[in-house]
Amino acid sequence: MRLKIGFILRSLLIVGSFLGLIVLWSSLSPKSGEDVPFERLLQEKDAKNPQLNVGGNGAGLGNDKFIPVVPWPRVEGVEIDLESIRRKNKAQNDQLLQKPGGANNQQNVMQKQYVTFKPQKHVYPDPELRPGVIGNLEPKDPEPPGVVGGPGEVAKPFVLGSEYKEAVQASIKEFGFNMVASDMISLDRSVSDLRQEECKYWHYNENLLTSSVIIVFHNEGWSTLMRTVHSVIKRTPRRYLAEIVMIDDFSNKEHLKGRLEEYIKQWNGLVKLFQNERREGLIQARSIGAKKAKLGQVLIYLDAHCEVGINWYAPLVAPITKDRTTCTVPLIDYIDGNDYSIEPQQDGDEDGFARGAWDWSLLWKRVPLNSKEKAKRKHKTEPYR
Repeated sequence: MRLKIGFILRSLLIVGSFLGLIVLWSSLSPKSGEDVPFERLLQEKDAKNPQLNVGGNGAGLGNDKFIPVVPWPRVEGVEIDLESIRRKNKAQNDQLLQKPGGANNQQNVMQKQYVTFKPQKHVYPDPELRPGVIGNLEPKDPEPPGVVGGPGEVAKPFVLGSEYKEAVQASIKEFGFNMVASDMISLDRSVSDLRQEECKYWHYNENLLTSSVIIVFHNEGWSTLMRTVHSVIKRTPRRYLAEIVMIDDFSNKEHLKGRLEEYIKQWNGLVKLFQNERREGLIQARSIGAKKAKLGQVLIYLDAHCEVGINWYAPLVAPITKDRTTCTVPLIDYIDGNDYSIEPQQDGDEDGFARGAWDWSLLWKRVPLNSKEKAKRKHKTEPYR
C-alpha cells in the first residue's frame, strides 16, 4: 500500500510543531537557583509589610504563602454596597419581630407559603376529542359583530386613504401603531377563526380553574388597550373570569388617568386599575399584578394590545387545571399594526406549529415542531412541549 506524499508531509509538520513547543517550554521554565523577577518583587513587598500567612484552607494560621500568578483583574463600574442592603433588611426584620405578635406573624407568612405549595388534590380528566361533534365550550352561534358591516370586522384589513397619511404617521410615532385606524374600529369587533378545524371538536370538563387576567401597560393607545379588555370579557365564560387586573406602569397620557378610571366602572368591579408610583418595567409590573390579583386561581398575562380568539380559555387553562405546575403558552396570531387584519404566525411546520426560542443574538424565533415531539401526540391539535 503506497502512502501519499501529502500525508507524510502533514504528519512530519504536526510532529515537528509538537517537538518545537516542548523545546520552547523547557527553555522558558526557570531552573533551580535562578532568580524569578516577579517572585523577588513579592518577597521585597512582604519584607516591607510583614503579615501573618494564611493557611491553604483559609481557616487558620499556616506556612503556605499565596502567590498570585497574574494580578487580579479589576472590572470598572458601579459597585453595589451589599453590606448596607443587608443591614437595612436586618433592621426591618428586627422591627417586625419587636412588634406584638411579630414572630407569630412571620410564622403565619411562612405557613401560608407552605399551604400555597402543598400537593395538588384537584383531579381533572383529560379533554376528549370527538370528531364531528362540536365541543361543549364552543360558541353555539356565530360571534356578533361590534358594528354590522363596520371597519375591521371579522379581522378584515382596514386601509385608510391618503388624506390620513400625516395623522397616521404621527400616531405611529407616538404609539407604535396606526391609532387612527384603530380608533375607527369597534372595541367589540368580531375576529376570524384561524384555528385548526380539529380544535372545534375538543370537549372539556367544565370544572376549570378560574383566572385573574393581568394586563400591564405604559402610555398605551386608548382603543388598542380597551379592545384587549373588551375581547377578554366578550370571549371568556363569565364563571371562569374572576377579574381583570390592569397595571398602569407610570403612564403620563391624559386618557389613561381619569377617563380610564371612569370607563371601567361599567363592569362593576370586574376590571381593576392600579397605578405604579414610578416606572417599574414590564417584569416587575407583572409581579406587582400578581400581588394585586386576589380572586383567580390562575394568573394569565396578556399584552396590552392583543385580542383573544374564539374559545381561547379552555385549551389554555385545562392543562393547568390538571397539573398546577404546568405553564401554558398559546399560539399567538399576528395583528397587523397598520390595517388590523389578523393572520396566523409564520415560520411553523406544515400545520403552523412551532416552539419559541432565543438565538445567540437574543432575538425571538419560532422553530418548527420536530418529528420527535409530533410522535408523542395522538392527535394533531394536542398541546405540545
